[in-house]
Amino acid sequence: MANSSLLKASSYSLLGYAAQLGLAFVSFLLLVRAMSPYDFGVWVLFLTPTSFAEMGRIGLTQNAVVKFYVEAEADRAKIFTAGLVLNVLCTLILSLLLIALSYPLASLWSAPELPALMLWYPAIALVHGTARYLDAIHMGQHDFKGIFWSKSLYGAGFIIGIIWIWWNLGQVELAYLPGLQLIAAVPSLLVYAIYKRSYLTLGPLVKDWIKQIFHFGKFVLGTNFSSMFFNKVDLLMLAFFLNPIAVGLYNVATRITNYMEVPMSGISQAIYPRLAQVGQEQGYLKVGALYERSVGYLLALTIPIVGIVFFFPEPIIQLVAGTQYREAAPVLSILVIAVLVKPWGRLFGITLDAIGKPKLNFYFLLSGLLLNIILNGIMIQFWGLKGAAIATLLSLWTFVIAGQLFIGRIIPIRQSEIWRRFWIFYKQPMTELRMQNL
Repeated sequence: MANSSLLKASSYSLLGYAAQLGLAFVSFLLLVRAMSPYDFGVWVLFLTPTSFAEMGRIGLTQNAVVKFYVEAEADRAKIFTAGLVLNVLCTLILSLLLIALSYPLASLWSAPELPALMLWYPAIALVHGTARYLDAIHMGQHDFKGIFWSKSLYGAGFIIGIIWIWWNLGQVELAYLPGLQLIAAVPSLLVYAIYKRSYLTLGPLVKDWIKQIFHFGKFVLGTNFSSMFFNKVDLLMLAFFLNPIAVGLYNVATRITNYMEVPMSGISQAIYPRLAQVGQEQGYLKVGALYERSVGYLLALTIPIVGIVFFFPEPIIQLVAGTQYREAAPVLSILVIAVLVKPWGRLFGITLDAIGKPKLNFYFLLSGLLLNIILNGIMIQFWGLKGAAIATLLSLWTFVIAGQLFIGRIIPIRQSEIWRRFWIFYKQPMTELRMQNL
C-alpha cells in the first residue's frame, strides 16, 4: 500500500457509497410516492432501530478486523474466522433484542405495524450482515471493487422489487418491504462467492483473536451506537413527542443531507486502513499530515453541495419528494449548515480508532449524544420540526469544535494547513488525491 496510490481504492470506495446511497435515494423517491405519509413514517421507524443494530454489528468487527488484518498478515485466516463468529453472534443477539423491543416501541411511537415488520429482521441481518462483514476483509486487502458490486446489487434488487409491486398492485404495501430487503440481500452476499474468493480463507478459531477483536470492537460498537443515536435522536424524539407523519417529513430532509455526505463516507472508508498503517509505521506526525489533507479535500467536495442546498431548499424538497413534503424545506436549511463541520467530525472518529484509541472516541461521542438528547428534548417542545433541526445543529457544532481542541493535544494538527489543502484541491485535485505522497 505504501507504494500504491490511494486514488484507485478511494474511487471504488466512493463509487460503492455512491451506489449504495444513490440506489437508496431512488428507492426513497419511489416509496414517498407509492406509500402514504403514515406508512412511509412507519417504515422509517422500522429502519431506525435496525440501522442501530447494523451499525453496532459493524462496529464490533469492522474496524478491529481491518486494523489487525493490516498489521498481522500471517494471522489473516484466524482473524477472518474470529471476526465472522463474532459477527454472527452479534447478529443473533441484536435480532432477539429488537424483536423484544418492537412491542413497547410500537406503543411509544404509535406504530402498531412495527412488531410484524421486525420479525423479518433476523433473516435479513444474517444474510445482509454477513455480506457487510465480508466488506471488512476486502477493505483489509485495500480492494473495494467487490464492495461496490455487492452494495450495487443490493440496492438495485430492492428497487426492482418496489417497481414490480407498484406496477402490479398500484401501491406498495408496508408489509412487503422487509421481504424485498431479504431477497435483495441474497445476490449481495453471493458476489463474494465469485469475486476474489481467495480472500475468504477460514482458519482455526483462536480465542485470543476473538478477545482482541471484541475488546477493540466493543468501544467502536459503543461509538457507532452513540453516533447513530446522535444522528437519529431527533427522529426518535419526534416520534415520541409528535407522530409518524412528522417523522416522515423530517426524514425527507435528513435523507438529502445524508446523500450530501457520500464523498466523505466513501473516501473515509478508504482512508481508515491508510491511517492505521501510517500510525503504526510512521508515527503521529504523518497521521496529522494525512488528517489535514483528508479534511481539506473533504471540505472541498462538501462545501459546493452545501451552498446549493442551502439556497434552494424548497425546490430540492419538491423535486425529491413532492409538494406534500414542502414543510420539510426550513428543516433542510438548518440541517445543511450542520453538514459543513462533518468532515472534521468524520476524521476525528476514524483517526482515534486507527491509532488504537477507540475508548476515547466512544466517551467523547457519548458526551455529544447526551447534549443532543437534552437539546432535542427542550427544543422540539417549543419549535417542533425546526426545534429538532436546531438542536442537532448546535450539538454537532459543539461536538466538532471540542473534538478538534481535544485531538490536537494527541496529534499535531494545523487548522491553517487544512484550509490550505482545501484551496490546493481546487487547483490540483488529482495530485491531492494521490495520498501516498505523504
